[in-house]
Amino acid sequence: MSQTLHLPMNNQAEPLPNASPMKNNTSPSSMLSSPTQRQSHYHHNYTRSPNSVTDFQVIADRANRDYQNGNYERAEQYCLQLYQQEPDNTSLLLLLSSIYFQMRRYDQSMQYSLLATKLDPHLAEAHSNLANAYKEKGFLSLALEHYVKALQLKPDFIDGYINYAAALIANSDMEGAVSAYLRALQYNPNLYGVRNDLGNLLKALGFIEEAKECYLKVIKIQPTFAVAWSNLGCIFNCQGEIWLAIHHFEKAVALDPNFLDGYINLGNVLKEARIFDRAVTAYLRALNLSPNHPIVHGNLACAYYEQGLIDLAIETYRRAIQLQSNFPDAYCNLANALKVQGKVSEAEECYKTALSQCPTHADSLNNLANIRREQCQIDEAINLYKRALDILPNFAAAHSNLASVLQQQGRLHDALNHYKEAIRIQPMFADAHSNLGNTLKEIGDIPGALQCYTRAIQINPSFADAHSNLASIHKDTGNILEAIQAYKTALKLKPDFPDAFCNLAHCLQIICDWNDYDSRLNKICSIIQEQLEKNRLPSVHPH
Repeated sequence: MSQTLHLPMNNQAEPLPNASPMKNNTSPSSMLSSPTQRQSHYHHNYTRSPNSVTDFQVIADRANRDYQNGNYERAEQYCLQLYQQEPDNTSLLLLLSSIYFQMRRYDQSMQYSLLATKLDPHLAEAHSNLANAYKEKGFLSLALEHYVKALQLKPDFIDGYINYAAALIANSDMEGAVSAYLRALQYNPNLYGVRNDLGNLLKALGFIEEAKECYLKVIKIQPTFAVAWSNLGCIFNCQGEIWLAIHHFEKAVALDPNFLDGYINLGNVLKEARIFDRAVTAYLRALNLSPNHPIVHGNLACAYYEQGLIDLAIETYRRAIQLQSNFPDAYCNLANALKVQGKVSEAEECYKTALSQCPTHADSLNNLANIRREQCQIDEAINLYKRALDILPNFAAAHSNLASVLQQQGRLHDALNHYKEAIRIQPMFADAHSNLGNTLKEIGDIPGALQCYTRAIQINPSFADAHSNLASIHKDTGNILEAIQAYKTALKLKPDFPDAFCNLAHCLQIICDWNDYDSRLNKICSIIQEQLEKNRLPSVHPH
């Protein structure tokens, strides 16, 4: 009877537009943040009237040029010289407001925006600049008020709509943000960056097909925009179109070889497709771009773990933790790898560390419960499984593990319910199908058990335990030849399988097949001796 160790995947989740990436504890789902929409801050290129002296105009030109080039301190110096002579010039006030905004000196930015609005109450750009500063200072209601004012004064103010949308997202008004993006696109349908952000927002709201349409339009407008290819890959990944997702992520990194999120997305979807060697390559390329990225180290370690490279996985998990000490997923996965090496006490401490950092870390609760079960601390194991399910009711692995313990306690009805719930949540859960078959067999439902084992093998043809369980049904019902074939298949898949070997030997004895009898008998004696030394139930006991 198998128990399920759960491996959180440490993938970056798809955030809302302009949000910071977060982790996803369960699935390699898609992981891309949209490119941050730079807040448009407005100034008018400052010029003097035709009667201006030449040196004055030269200073104004230098101020504009330095601002555009990001030389904000020098631009500030030039503007302050000009401000002494023309304090009522709104173009100059807007430029000063923009300079201070870029320097993150928001109070001074607001000061010059307010001066501009007093001189010209109908100057939409001044209200927009003021709104930007209010937003950065956390005064969202005031920011929204001034964005609305700017748009009332200038209904075709495209960047005003874009900034307004960002403020609405910050205020959790997603539907309003969609409307703002759509208004901007009405005035200029070819703004591919805005349409991409609209797609991200629609996807976050669950409008997957509408988001896909946005990304397709972006690619039509700007075929070399790598972010849109990656975002479309995220859509295909969500829809289960793994190969289309891989194609689009590969296209994204081909267009932009320095696209970090593109490589992360590609690695995650390849890992989901169990193409671990290519996933490793994608993660390593991501690390070439960002060597100290803890999430990538965590995902790379997961790929190593799945390849059976346990030492390398442990080393890489430790590196991820070194880079980000508060990393419960990495501690949980490190514990899984340590447990594979038989370092149970170290694994236990890592699970406890994960839970100290995140008491609701369901994976660690489930995996720690597995250890308690192996230590015969059954009541504590049950309690931990139930805590995991309280936190994550649709946690299929915890349902299956809890069912297995309940089955051992003879609580077969409760076990059946949890196995069925695990399968409802995760229909392709081969372990749960096989274990449900064991329970049905125990209550005498042989046809039901046979169906479960068959389904488990359909899902995972290399599942040795399911082949052995199916063989036991054939053996118990007198179909010895079918049992022999199934036991042989199990042993091909899992050569070190004492129960299958001993039962196969018994079946061969039933049909009087004495070929290699002495060799089989010697191996059975060796198996029994080892099992007795380890206080295990001998495999000669019928299973």
